[in-house]
Amino acid sequence: MSDAKYTLYYWPMAFRGCFISYQFAYKNEPLTLAGTWESIAAMNAEQPEEQVIPCTGPPVLFEHETGRYLSQTPAIILYAAGKLGLAPTDPFETAMCMKVQMDCNDVLMEICRYNGSTMWTRDEWVQFRTRRLPRWMRVFEESVKRGFIGKEQVTFADISVFALFGTMTRCLPELNGDLLQHAPNVYQLCKRMGETPSLAKAVELDEQRAGKTYCGGQIERRFGRCWRETI
Repeated sequence: MSDAKYTLYYWPMAFRGCFISYQFAYKNEPLTLAGTWESIAAMNAEQPEEQVIPCTGPPVLFEHETGRYLSQTPAIILYAAGKLGLAPTDPFETAMCMKVQMDCNDVLMEICRYNGSTMWTRDEWVQFRTRRLPRWMRVFEESVKRGFIGKEQVTFADISVFALFGTMTRCLPELNGDLLQHAPNVYQLCKRMGETPSLAKAVELDEQRAGKTYCGGQIERRFGRCWRETI
């Protein structure tokens, strides 16, 4: 029987879910990962009045002791970080970590075309990769240089940056060179974080569950087609 105090409901891939699961992994705190393609689709199909917490999709975190549910990735991260000792004690520093986390969230929204509201075209992907994505990488690079992330004391912001760019370059290895070119300090931060034994084990589990699947579904199929046309 698992001694985990929390269950995370998410699609069987990394993408947003790893922002939460990697926090637990870093602290060696057990976390039950729940959710198949079918069960999460069924959860999404429920009406808000029927759901354990009203939401439009996962991740959803369940706290066993209290019976409470929480949705929205940034909210879950902030709550879990407080429980796991990954949030700074200073309120401003915590807000700065959340700023970095929300930057991560914005990158995810852009790369998955705002939850699939539109699909990538070849020209749009080329423009994103050569303009918008490098700018985002430079934003995170400057955040390292200014000491917002990458300090000796690891915070949830560091883990979020690893979840973002570590997962991106693992699943889309052609972007490895882009990150190294535009954000070498972020590249090194992700490398260090990835060498943490507990995080390395969590990444290995994601590989076993979903291989190189990144964002899944029609978005990824279209994304892959544009990618193959431009390499």
